[in-house]
Amino acid sequence: RPTRLEGMSPRSVKKKMKDKAFAAAVSRDDIRKGAEDLGVELDEHIANVIAGMRADATR
Repeated sequence: RPTRLEGMSPRSVKKKMKDKAFAAAVSRDDIRKGAEDLGVELDEHIANVIAGMRADATR
């Protein structure tokens, strides 16, 4: 991804999650369960993770 985190959205991440080669070691069920455990929608959870990664990238 040439722009890294810029332009990344929950929609684009969910689309990439369908590709088994994308983050192959990450369990999709764990991601969904994590969002459920936090009491947030999957899109909101992914958006929060992206925001955290962006904040960390600016350090």
